[in-house]
Amino acid sequence: MKVNVLKENLAKSLNTVGRIVSTKNSLPVLSHVLIKTEDGRLKLASTNLEIGITYKIGGKVEENGSITVPARLFTELVNSLPGDKVEMSLNDLTLKIMSGNFKAEIKGITAEDFPLIPDIKESKVLAMDNKTFRDALKLVSFAAAVDDSRPVLSGVYIVKEGKKLTFAATDSYRLAEKNITLSKDLGTDFSVIVPIRTINEILKIVSDIDGEINVYLSDNQISFEVDGVELISRLIEGQYPNYRQIIPEGSETKANIKSADFLNILKVAVLFARENGNTLSIKINPKGKIEVNVIASQVGSNESFLDADVTGKGGEISFNGRFIMDYIQNVNSKEISLEITGELTPGIMRTAEIKDYVYIIMPLRS
Repeated sequence: MKVNVLKENLAKSLNTVGRIVSTKNSLPVLSHVLIKTEDGRLKLASTNLEIGITYKIGGKVEENGSITVPARLFTELVNSLPGDKVEMSLNDLTLKIMSGNFKAEIKGITAEDFPLIPDIKESKVLAMDNKTFRDALKLVSFAAAVDDSRPVLSGVYIVKEGKKLTFAATDSYRLAEKNITLSKDLGTDFSVIVPIRTINEILKIVSDIDGEINVYLSDNQISFEVDGVELISRLIEGQYPNYRQIIPEGSETKANIKSADFLNILKVAVLFARENGNTLSIKINPKGKIEVNVIASQVGSNESFLDADVTGKGGEISFNGRFIMDYIQNVNSKEISLEITGELTPGIMRTAEIKDYVYIIMPLRS
């Protein structure tokens, strides 16, 4: 192998594929990154056997070849190189790196020992604007379960029916759902549960990439491809719960609230609510006031008020304050609405700035 690439492109690709590399794995090759010339480009890849990432960059390929080298060492080396260009060549299982007046050699492992990352690109099921896709993921992913006690809840549920695309996540205490109308339909409907770690990696990878994202499916794997970067992951097996049955059809009281004011009050309230599972009481006064109250026997108490535009008869209900904060911080809207009916009925949160999006919070006993 002999190839010349721009240092900037090489460093960016290594920082991306290196996200899932573990130095604690029992298989040494899993702490390595695969370097391979392919179709006149340089491909870098990594895998932890659950997720695989490949990144292709342009360059001048003079000789084909492949090797795996320690990901952390190679990444830190490339980030430290002084020149703008990097030349790499192979001598058996040694990778030679040259940049300006700098030379280095890294001993590697044969590429034949690197786990095969499946290619499922023959089954494209979705093609859409990347920003729309990542915004939808961000709006729901924070509601997914963070533990594996119920595996189907530790992921994002994605359903396509014609031109309707639905993203949903729940940990059984809260639920977020976002619906999108697609501009084009590739003809294949599907429903899958994508692990939350995969979703988080996708959000990091595509955070600053524009253009179109392509999604491919096989029986138990899903692949996301955008701008030369591909991430492939196992799917979570199982039946996702029928979450729509907990979404209230309406509400008796609605309060429109300034997000920044509400968030500031909640930040103080949860300081006192730590000992009781972040439980706080919210009282909506039909005259346009909201009271947030926390009583913690071992700590003290906190009481705060804020103005709101209220319609309906008002009421009082208890929620996990952290769940409300998560919503406000992720929607990033100037104003949100909180809808309630009774103290044992789920609360509804929406924002007029984001269409076809709903957030449900289960009430708590105060």
